[in-house]
Amino acid sequence: MDDHDPFNEPETASAIARELMPEEFFWDCVDESAPFGSDEGFDAYYEWRDWREEHPTRNLSDCLSWILEGREADYNPSLYTDEQIQQDLDDPGQAFLAESYDIFTLDTTIIASGLGQLLDEGRIDAEAKPLLMVAVRRQLHPLICFDVHRKNIMEAIERVIQAA
Repeated sequence: MDDHDPFNEPETASAIARELMPEEFFWDCVDESAPFGSDEGFDAYYEWRDWREEHPTRNLSDCLSWILEGREADYNPSLYTDEQIQQDLDDPGQAFLAESYDIFTLDTTIIASGLGQLLDEGRIDAEAKPLLMVAVRRQLHPLICFDVHRKNIMEAIERVIQAA
């Protein structure tokens, strides 16, 4: 994979990504609310690229399985129920994969990896979309997402994932 920089040189991203992600925040690598603006999102994109270089023919869902430590079946809609979100906020050390990630870091890593495939390859593998949607919907939960700017970004990410 070449060393393109889609954040400073958006023309190096796939044409489909540029079409589906017209909002400036998709290309912003300093806005903490943007998919690649946090350290976690920015790092996840480059980790995705490293993973892809090592596994050029594998599905994005394999990369997400690696991130989820093989527990992708447990990364499901039950994680964004009111009860589960409240429990995770009350006791973050007991949240899903808390030994490796906090909620924000895990979801941001999943989202940035999926959007990273779109940036680089012009698609998001269909098998991976349900996992991406868990991340988005958990981050959109009102107990987690109480900022209008962040909500607008997460809704745009949801739109992009569905359209890709």
